[in-house]
Amino acid sequence: MRVHLMGAGGAGVSALARVFLARGDDVSGCDIKESETTAELEEAGVQMRVGHDPEHVLGKDLLVYSGAIKKSPELDAARAMGVQVVSRAEMLARLISETNSIAVAGTAGKTTVTHMIGHILVMAGYDPTVLVGDGASARAGQSEWLVAETDESDGTLTLHHPQRAIVTNIELDHPDHFRDVSAVRDLFQWFIEAIPETGLAVLCADDELARELKPRARKVTYGFRQGATYRCEPTRPFPIYRGADLLGHIDLRQPGRHNIQNATGAAAVALEIGVPFGDVAGALQTFPGAHRRMEFLGTFQGAAVYDDYAHHPTKVRATIEAARELRHRRLLVVFQPHRYSRLSALMHDFARSFEGADRVYVLDVYSAGEDNVSGVQAADLAHQVPQAIYVGDFTRAKEALKEIVGPDDLVLLMGAGDIKKLGDELAHKV
Repeated sequence: MRVHLMGAGGAGVSALARVFLARGDDVSGCDIKESETTAELEEAGVQMRVGHDPEHVLGKDLLVYSGAIKKSPELDAARAMGVQVVSRAEMLARLISETNSIAVAGTAGKTTVTHMIGHILVMAGYDPTVLVGDGASARAGQSEWLVAETDESDGTLTLHHPQRAIVTNIELDHPDHFRDVSAVRDLFQWFIEAIPETGLAVLCADDELARELKPRARKVTYGFRQGATYRCEPTRPFPIYRGADLLGHIDLRQPGRHNIQNATGAAAVALEIGVPFGDVAGALQTFPGAHRRMEFLGTFQGAAVYDDYAHHPTKVRATIEAARELRHRRLLVVFQPHRYSRLSALMHDFARSFEGADRVYVLDVYSAGEDNVSGVQAADLAHQVPQAIYVGDFTRAKEALKEIVGPDDLVLLMGAGDIKKLGDELAHKV
């Protein structure tokens, strides 16, 4: 089959590209700009083009487009030519329905949990296809098993009908689409009800909204909370109990209480489908970590530089707590807010999420193409955080860091925009 992918540089579409390649399809793709991801796809065998053009769809059988693309002459041309046109979410839903699927959902942690489950199944010999939303960790397996990260941001979560699913937590993260957190909860309830009675629903016991979801399928819980089906404790190596029975301990490389929780969720899924605990523990001990999740980039003036995708107050707080577990003299955070709507709606929560940092440098908002309807500015956040300074752009951020950074400091970059470019520059990777 001849497949064309629009927005192939995005995490979700690029993961699908690897699946099509593994199936032996003839795969082409395009994006508005070149990136590390597009270069990797080209090296893997995807015929990549920069920009959008109706000629890209000539002779194609299927066009898959990113949800970020609303209108395009390329889409119009494909439909006029009789090419089958589906969104990334619709294509993912098709794959989930056709396979022995495990869907991973939640506001926070789903990328890491997806990668963890996939890693466990790979190490246990299941040879799964793993669709991770970090743009780097997806793999195409040869078996019927599929582990897929699903997205609640635009309501397309209800398209998916997996045999098994895990929900990590439920919060308001996309105020541009949901009126409040109850609307988000309703979406997850619809999603979890779609799992058949013969299936499995794994829910985080530490999150009230996730814990109280009502599936038709068999319900299993995990977390630190007493009474969870699979319970962990915040020690290293950490124990996992099933009921009152100690299954064993897991030595996880990744810092942070939230990663102990993530690993317990991944372990719960794997154990429930029959992977022995020894295989689960062994796989998690070698888990490499997801791309842009407390990822070490290098050093700058003797300080370790880490990069993280955190863009929601809960994620920011958890990442800072994890960074505090690492050896450092001072924790210096550079934060790039993502979307005006999120910063405006969650300003108060953001202001309280940086408490563990010694200094915070706030960059301008990465709009992701969004209009600034509220008029909120990144400087507004800096004014509400006592240890924060507004720096605006990458150049001023680097100048500010040059003046203060010294040996044994830890520089932590956070945001869902293009802030990794600054990290690569600091670590001399560009």
